[in-house]
Amino acid sequence: MSGRRILSLAVVVLFVAALVPRAAASHTYRIGFIASTSGPGASLGIPERFVARMLQDRLTGQRGIVGPDKVRHNVEILVFDDQSSADVAAGLARRLIEEGVVVLVAGTLTGPSLAMVPIATEARTPMVSMASARAIIEDPATKRMRPWIFKPVPENIQSAQKQAEYLKAAGLTKICYLYENSAYGQDTFASGNAVFPGAGATIVYGDSFDRTGTEFPQVARVRASGCQAVVIGSIPPAASLINVAVREREARIRIIHGHGACSPDLIATAGRAAEGTVMPCGKILVADQLPPNDPIRTFNLRLISDYRVSTGGQPISTFAGHAYDALTWALNALRNLPDGLALPAARQAVRDALETKTVNLSGTHAIFTLSPEDHLGFKYPDFEFVTVKGGRFVILPRAQWK
Repeated sequence: MSGRRILSLAVVVLFVAALVPRAAASHTYRIGFIASTSGPGASLGIPERFVARMLQDRLTGQRGIVGPDKVRHNVEILVFDDQSSADVAAGLARRLIEEGVVVLVAGTLTGPSLAMVPIATEARTPMVSMASARAIIEDPATKRMRPWIFKPVPENIQSAQKQAEYLKAAGLTKICYLYENSAYGQDTFASGNAVFPGAGATIVYGDSFDRTGTEFPQVARVRASGCQAVVIGSIPPAASLINVAVREREARIRIIHGHGACSPDLIATAGRAAEGTVMPCGKILVADQLPPNDPIRTFNLRLISDYRVSTGGQPISTFAGHAYDALTWALNALRNLPDGLALPAARQAVRDALETKTVNLSGTHAIFTLSPEDHLGFKYPDFEFVTVKGGRFVILPRAQWK
């Protein structure tokens, strides 16, 4: 082939390529991701970090995201460990905001999340928490949504509502409540006190325990109280240890966990003592057991498969789902962000998109729609009620609640 013909073909190729619409490249969007990958919250935060890394790999492979004006942006997820400490979390939030992140996906635990709320609010930086307490998104004094804070994580009051349905169906009226001495544990206990009486159940004995402890004198008082069931407000590994202690003293008493225990770590640590325990959990934990017409069954099965490949076979947990939903919300908002905005305007636009553009968005726990009045988008009937059977989580049909 002659040199002239080669040159002509090259010109044609370049001309055709110029006709194909391509997203222009622009500056990188940065997401600050803060999880508790060490300390008492590590069993929750490590799966969340796995998800952040999995999504970063996916974003890198896809060359980022494309905005509404067809401009392509790389996305960096900056991952940090708050060591399950409110003080560390607050320091990291300040640092990441100063370094120019557009949005924070931050807070495995309630305490660290609450510590970051005023920092993100004052800096007018949107934050999506991965923790559960209502106070993260709603000001307890005014009962209004905090304008800059969001979360996809079910709340303890919703967990208590599902537990109350079970207590009423099972005819359990005298309850012992053991909860870890943390902001999360205190919120679960307050939720139980608020909801259980409406189901005809009374907490006849309630007490906190040290979530880093190994001795539980509270269990001796469970027997003396004459309760029919023990509700545990804790996360693994503390939830597993108190579960074992209760089962050793009271072999036949019913044990009911909250959604914070919906992790393979509960079973791995508690072993046979976890058998027969019940709890409300997100659908991701039992996705393969959902009916074929469930609207998020296929979504969850695909995520579980991707997670196993990405982590070398790790089983998924509810908390991986929380991180996936939180990051998905953030990325959806960034896809609605016009190019060329200054950082303050970009943060405002992301906040607005979280509130108004998160509409019918599939997630691991529900199909989410947010609004100025609702920065959560989850309702307690979206929970599945499960039991531990044969070393795995299994959906417990309502007919078997008695």
